[in-house]
Amino acid sequence: MAFTGTPTFQMVSDRICRITGLSLGAAAAGTIGLFGHTGGAPDVTLPEQFKTEHYAYLGTNVPFQAFIDAEVKPVTALTNFSVPAVAKTGTTVGDFRITITNSFGSTSPGLEIYVRVHD
Repeated sequence: MAFTGTPTFQMVSDRICRITGLSLGAAAAGTIGLFGHTGGAPDVTLPEQFKTEHYAYLGTNVPFQAFIDAEVKPVTALTNFSVPAVAKTGTTVGDFRITITNSFGSTSPGLEIYVRVHD
């Protein structure tokens, strides 16, 4: 697992999950997946209470990458910390992954990660 630490989940609502207790080593990447994932296991799996459902807008299916968002910030204020990059892949509960990459030259501080489903 690229993340270090133990994830602590706080459900803010059924569509917002706050994750703390994790950090990333220098040049490391960690993955977050949805409950019910298949295939390769993500480093962190969101709780079952986090609700995601495909839906259509004006007759077109909206992909998970468009309506699931992830925000990452350090738990403590730092002046020289680069916020990790976030990439989203996959189109189903089974293969959707959020990849968080620390391109900073040293281990990140503790991270506060919010995963949200946009309405």
